[in-house]
Amino acid sequence: MMLIFSLFFLFHVNVFALNITRSCDEDPSSNVCLLQELKILKQELKTSQTEVQTLKKTVETLQAQDTNCPTVAFRTQLTNDVNNPSAGFHFVFDDVKLNIGNGYNTHHGAFVAPFSGIYFLSYRITISPGSSGSLIRLVMKINGEIVSHAMSAFETHYITDSYTNINHLNAGDDVWIEVLENNFPFVVYGDRATLGPHSVFEGFLITC
Repeated sequence: MMLIFSLFFLFHVNVFALNITRSCDEDPSSNVCLLQELKILKQELKTSQTEVQTLKKTVETLQAQDTNCPTVAFRTQLTNDVNNPSAGFHFVFDDVKLNIGNGYNTHHGAFVAPFSGIYFLSYRITISPGSSGSLIRLVMKINGEIVSHAMSAFETHYITDSYTNINHLNAGDDVWIEVLENNFPFVVYGDRATLGPHSVFEGFLITC
């Protein structure tokens, strides 16, 4: 008996819903249709509110991450030429154009990472022409370990070498540019009034 009643009830509910749908197609301004539309709008509003809350939490998480990862960036240049630098010579880029986070040490010419994270590091060096058999090699070192090098062998013209690195640095790690080998009186060029900086050391913190 209960089963028959349930089937009878569901049949009439479906017929009622079908009649509402047909009625709304014929007269969408009726009270029943407006109530049905209001119910749908309330459900959509509830869904939108949930989505807004989710987005708000995502934004708050991203803002917290950004707060925990400060801005670090530096750009330095040579103002004067360096004549015939010997092996072990440590470049001091004396013209500091940018030093957000105070990571670059103007006395030692090294960048000291103020925070742990992934860093983009780059240097560009312009070298005078050499002669037969001449060779100079410049390297970037992190805590004394070579991570990249620029080499100029016998060249009859000026040469500019540019290298970039992406490295993980721990807070306090040192990065500098050094001469590894030199057998000729090369000149590493600094600033030129008409051509701008020839030798640059720069970098920035990508992410913590």
